[in-house]
Amino acid sequence: MPEAKTLNERDTKLVNWLGEAHAKEAELEVDLNAHIALTQKPAYKKRLQQHLKETRDHKRRVAARIKKLGGPAGQGLLAVPATVGEVAGKTVAAVKGQVGVARALITEQVETHLRNAQDELREEHTEIAIYTRIEVLATEVGDRARGIRRDEERMAKYLATELGRLVKDVVRAEIPRDQRVTASRTRSSRSSSASRARSNSRSGSSSRTSTRKATTTTRARGTGSTRSSRSRASARS
Repeated sequence: MPEAKTLNERDTKLVNWLGEAHAKEAELEVDLNAHIALTQKPAYKKRLQQHLKETRDHKRRVAARIKKLGGPAGQGLLAVPATVGEVAGKTVAAVKGQVGVARALITEQVETHLRNAQDELREEHTEIAIYTRIEVLATEVGDRARGIRRDEERMAKYLATELGRLVKDVVRAEIPRDQRVTASRTRSSRSSSASRARSNSRSGSSSRTSTRKATTTTRARGTGSTRSSRSRASARS
């Protein structure tokens, strides 16, 4: 067997941080599988399935980069210092998945979707932070970093938008109509605001017109008085 490559300080740091990314991808792979099984909303489920494929690809690419740098491959990734390793990451995810299943049993479906999306968004931001520091490190030490972070940012953007939609689903499912703002109320409120704005505009315009008229009248009176004074002075002369 060939001897293991001795890594310098730069490559050791890169391997350590990439090992963290690999463990997080392994954890999220399990998370996403669990969430997909609990998801009934078609569009949301399809996006999770797409991101699961991306996550598996990310894990493969990170492992390949670690190997190329001279780090451990396969199960040897468990020995990477400062990381929890793939098995540990999957164990954490499995526990989280059990919690998610238990939560789904006692909450409405829309609430389950909402809580899962919240968890997913948090994890995406964790991944973005991990890959951001890996990219900066790679740049600073003359290595290269691939564009995995962009995939995570796209998913985070999707989840942030989806979170808003899911909150609205919860409101429609659980809050009585008379306790929430309806479309008609919103339109009525906007109409009232527009009417007040137009009224204020007309009032302001009328006030400005009156002011201009008063100013014109005052000027006319002043001009007439001046002319009259001049006429009397000419008569006395």
